[in-house]
Amino acid sequence: MKNFKLVTLTAITMIALSGCTAKSPTTADFMRMHATDEKEIGLDQKAIAKEWDRGSKLKTSGEELIINGEKLIKSGDQDMTLGRQKIEQGNKDTAEGTTIMGESERLFKEKYPDLKLDLNKE
Repeated sequence: MKNFKLVTLTAITMIALSGCTAKSPTTADFMRMHATDEKEIGLDQKAIAKEWDRGSKLKTSGEELIINGEKLIKSGDQDMTLGRQKIEQGNKDTAEGTTIMGESERLFKEKYPDLKLDLNKE
């Protein structure tokens, strides 16, 4: 690519210079052409390098986000599992407690039919 640009630029310069004057390009003319070409290449290379740096930073930050996201999901999964276990145990305890309370009331009423359990009821 560099050689093609150089050859093209040289050919255009030679045509332009030969059309305007009869003298051929001097070494200084070639030096100026190379300097212009090298300056453009240098600017292009710097722009490409800058984009690479930007991409590298994005990649690094993206990888960190992925790692943090995976940790949050794992933690969330563990929290959800623990939450489900607590709900399940809570449902079992509530059902068992309700059964025990009902059985206790029934047993109390059987053994002590004359005693009231609710002071608001007469």
